[in-house]
Amino acid sequence: MLKKTLLYSVLVMVMLCGGSVAEPVARPRFPERPKLVVVLVIDQFRYDYLMRFRPFFEKSGFNLLLDGGAVFTDCRYNYATTITGPGHATLLTGTYPNIHGIIENEWYDRAQHREVYCVADAATRLVASREGASATPSSSPRNLIGSTLGDELRAATDFRSKVVTVSLKDRTAILMGGHEPTGAYWYDAGAGRFVTSTYYTPALPPWADDFNQQVPTKQYCGQKWQALPETPGANGKVLSEFTPSAGESCPDPKFLGWLNDTPYMNQLALSFATAAIKNEHLGQGTDTDLLAISLSVNDYIGHGFGPYSLEVADTTLRTDRYLAAFFSELDKRVGLGNVWITLSADHGVAPNPAFIQQHKLGLGNAQPAAIRSAAEKALTEAFGPGPWVDGADEFYLYLNRETVKKRNVPEAKVEEVAAQATASQPDVAAAFTRTQFLTGSLPNMPVARKAANSFNAKRSGDVFLVLAPYAVPVSSATGTSHGTPWSYDAQVPLVLWGAAFKPGFYATACQPIDMTATLAAVLGLTQPSGTEGQPLAIALK
Repeated sequence: MLKKTLLYSVLVMVMLCGGSVAEPVARPRFPERPKLVVVLVIDQFRYDYLMRFRPFFEKSGFNLLLDGGAVFTDCRYNYATTITGPGHATLLTGTYPNIHGIIENEWYDRAQHREVYCVADAATRLVASREGASATPSSSPRNLIGSTLGDELRAATDFRSKVVTVSLKDRTAILMGGHEPTGAYWYDAGAGRFVTSTYYTPALPPWADDFNQQVPTKQYCGQKWQALPETPGANGKVLSEFTPSAGESCPDPKFLGWLNDTPYMNQLALSFATAAIKNEHLGQGTDTDLLAISLSVNDYIGHGFGPYSLEVADTTLRTDRYLAAFFSELDKRVGLGNVWITLSADHGVAPNPAFIQQHKLGLGNAQPAAIRSAAEKALTEAFGPGPWVDGADEFYLYLNRETVKKRNVPEAKVEEVAAQATASQPDVAAAFTRTQFLTGSLPNMPVARKAANSFNAKRSGDVFLVLAPYAVPVSSATGTSHGTPWSYDAQVPLVLWGAAFKPGFYATACQPIDMTATLAAVLGLTQPSGTEGQPLAIALK
């Protein structure tokens, strides 16, 4: 009787559910991890380059990412010191200099009364061959505070995942790699070879030494930098040419100096990255590997000529071709279906002063020396003879605390007078004091919030300077720079490509720090220690 009652109850339930037993609801699947994540960072690469030059790109270079990736059209850094060291550290930590501590490429050290380089480490030595280290002091990430994406990936896989970084600049390779990558490699411009430091290894791996022994720069001997036929407005113009002296061998230091300012350097960097993929067996293990590449020569050329030059146009198109070849190699060795690729930049760049003045956009040249002099003069008039300014650069004034103590003036008052004097200069938009940062009394304005994200209490100066829009701290009319919160410096590309991401163009406002937050989320990792970015859920499948 009990069995009949139970059977009757089941039949009634089936009838109420429409005559069939409901199937279990399928749980959503987490994205399958790729074999390899490639983080591409192009040094000094504005977002508009992808749009301005897109008609001239090849199908399998930038267009591979633009056609098949999630492209964010409004991605801007929310800090004020938009330069190389802080930018690369920011991208891979997912936070800003107030947290990761890389406030500039160099900053003034009060204890030493001199500038210190962001990755300098006297305890390390340069490693340039398989024979071991040289006597030359080298570099490490000792000044970087907190973990990076690569650090978290390595820890999560019991250090089975490999993390390798490649760049022309030591600071970019080092800061992208974090504290314990498998390897970090950069280019020794004077010797024409890729090197590392004893922080990572006592001797260069045989494959890297073999790459150097083949003298890869020799392939460019006798070549001109001639614009591609597709470069708009160039008409095949020779943009740069090296003329050797009689009997001069190639590649010698003079030739290497010329080569260092040509787009061929991006091809060289990507060739070394390809060798790393092959010899480190990246993407061949059971755990996800990470390869971070920074293409630096765009920055060198951009500084020299500005964003609207033929040189920048041709460099962008050549970078497109080099990336197409690199992606093809990546497909052969790992399979693009097994790879996720991200593309971003550490900063943009301002137009050069000649362009700015021609088109009546602003002042053109800024005068950092005059800004420092104005502060020194105002402090002397207010409190007596100095010296009052101990150190200065385009971002900070460091006050002489011995003078402050001698004159028995409150530090906050000295900072205030210096800030007022500098803010009155035509090439300064705003000046904020250390006291304002530490007491939370900054004005409620976007530029102040960006300055706060740049300020680190242990390393930053006493007065923070924000240059006026289109006031560029260079002495020439044709050269240019970056390092401000304005959009021409702060807006960069952000593209996420791979099986985890929904292709399309997204006008959603975002920050480059969201890149690491997103990758950590879809890889199932703990976010790096200081991460403030948010996963870009809109672009996730």
